[in-house]
Parts: sequence; C-alpha cells; structure tokens
Amino acid sequence: MTDTDADTPTRNLVVCLDGTTNEPETGFTNVARMFDVAVKDHRQLVYYDPGVGTMGSRAAVTRIGRGATRAAGMVAGYGIRDNIEEAYGWLCQRYRPGDQIFVFGFSRGAYTARALTGMLRTVGLLHGDALNLVPYALKLYVKSGPTDAGTASDSSVREFWRLRENFRKQFGNPDFPNPFQNRKQIRFLGVWDTVKSVGWLNLRARFEVARWPFTANIANVETARHALAIDEQRRPFAEYRFADTAGGDVEEVWFPGVHGDVGGQCRDASRLPDVTLAWMVGEAHAAGLLVDQRAYRRLLHVPWGAPLPDDRALGPITPNSGWWRLAGGWRPRVIRTGDHVHPSVRVRIDATRGDQVPYRPSLPD
Repeated sequence: MTDTDADTPTRNLVVCLDGTTNEPETGFTNVARMFDVAVKDHRQLVYYDPGVGTMGSRAAVTRIGRGATRAAGMVAGYGIRDNIEEAYGWLCQRYRPGDQIFVFGFSRGAYTARALTGMLRTVGLLHGDALNLVPYALKLYVKSGPTDAGTASDSSVREFWRLRENFRKQFGNPDFPNPFQNRKQIRFLGVWDTVKSVGWLNLRARFEVARWPFTANIANVETARHALAIDEQRRPFAEYRFADTAGGDVEEVWFPGVHGDVGGQCRDASRLPDVTLAWMVGEAHAAGLLVDQRAYRRLLHVPWGAPLPDDRALGPITPNSGWWRLAGGWRPRVIRTGDHVHPSVRVRIDATRGDQVPYRPSLPD
C-alpha cells in the first residue's frame, strides 16, 4: 500500500443485479429502486445490470443474434456468465484498499449476485489492468470444488488449487482480502427471492451448464439479508436459501406476496413491494450504505426513518396464472420452524380475518 492509498478515504462499491427481462428504463423492481435510492458520488460508486435476458449477449453482433440470445436468456437463463464477468470486472477496476462492497439482486439476479460473491471467495479480485483475464478467473471459479487442496483426495483437484493459488498471486489484487482466509470480503449481500431455476420453463440451460459454487455457503459475506415470498407456489420459482452453515450475520425473512410482489416486478399500483424495499434499505443502511433521503421519500412516500403505514402490507397479491401448471406445476413453499416471518404477514392476517377469503399463508404450527 502506498502513502497515497493510505490517505485515500474508503468508499462503498455497490453492485445491483436485476432479475430476468428487467430493462433499466422500467424502474419497477426493488433492485432498480435500490439503485435509485443509493447515494452516487465520490463516497459511493454504484453499478446496475438489468439482468439475464434483457439486451442479449455482448458476443452477438447482429440484431437477430442479440434477439436470439435475449430470448435464450428468458427461457433458459443464458447470459449469467456475462453478467458475472461484467460486474466482477467493474469491481476489479474500482476497488481500493478498505473499500466496502455491497451486492444486491432479485430473482435470477439474486442468484447472479450470490455467484459473484462465490467468485470473489474463490479467486479474489484481479488487478485493474488484468481485465483480459476475467474469463479465465471465472473458469477457475466454476471448476472450484473443495475449499482447499488439503480436503481434496484427487491429485487433479489438488493441482487445480495449486494453479488457482498461483494465478491469484500473479494477477490478483494484493489489497483485496485473500480467499479462504476466514476474512470477510463482502460487507453486505441483499437479495430478494433468489431462484436458481434457469428461466420461465425451468429448463436446464444447454448453452450454459456451469455449476456456480459457494452460492449457498456465503462464508465471505459479513452481513446477508434475504427477502422470501411466502405466497409463491410456482415450481419453477422454488426458493434458493442460504446454507445453515453460511456463518456471519445472515437473516432470511418471509414477506407477504408472490415472487414479483416481493421483488417489485409487478406493473400495477400495488405498494406491497414497498415493504421489502424499506426493510432492505434499512438493513443495508445499518451496514453502511449511504441513502439518498430525497429519493427514498419519492419512492416510498414517507420521510427517511419513518415507518411505513400498515396498509402497505395490504396491497393486492399478484395471482399466479394457471398456465404455470403446464410449466412445472405448483410447489408450496416450506416455512421452517424458527424462520423469521416479517410483521407485515401478521398485519395482513389480522386485517382480513373477517373477510370471505381471509389471508392464510402456510405458517408452521
């Protein structure tokens, strides 16, 4: 570290990764709104990616090619590799000693966010002038299995870990916390309703068969928050939770609504997504995120620091079309004994107690 580096104030580096088919101009998802509410200045740099299946692969050079890869992304999840590489490269270019990394994601973007943290755990960050090696770093990440050579019985696996360590030492940023040294690399990971399925039809992507390691066991994350949709039942949108062994300050919370209600993807006047946004902003702010108070008030219609009115929890829940029975069927989500259920669920239960169709999520006894 140089004297100049020591005198440079640390910053927040904020990465926002949206879900499938969320173009940036729509601005409806909670990831897009998190991008909006985050302060953007010399103290906090913010990155936004609209997600899998939006603009087509950067390798597609024709309009037809871009359209084809965009459709492939929507159906099969193709494109997550590009999303990870671009966000990772952005961090490589901007990271300075002491910077705090915040990562947010929704849906498949939440899975991408968790894969990004897994990549950082495996290979760390590259020097900013080694961006041409990002695809190779991703390849090393995808191939990773055991956490270190000492747990590997196969000589080829041990050889892989030797190559990974040599690669990190030669091209890695020495100021970034060393992978697998029990040092936290990510200050905050905030995700809305992570889904691991690869698209609308829950098909395995033939274009992209990589397994993304360390997306459940997030040992390199200091604080993690996960908003889960208690009313989602579509099998292709099965929740993907953190491992019990994730360690650190990890909290998963159930909220009223289906996948899009929790992530803010629905295109109606419902204020139900406000509940999870306010919760996530508050949790991230407690971890050091700088919040634009004017943007917060514009988006949520309450002053910064004020609680949301209870009626925000009473917004309409988006119905799941019967078409989904043909696309994989139904699978009620499992709320485990001891899970944290947000107070908004109880508000909704109490408010509909006398209704003809009262709200009754499948809570554990």
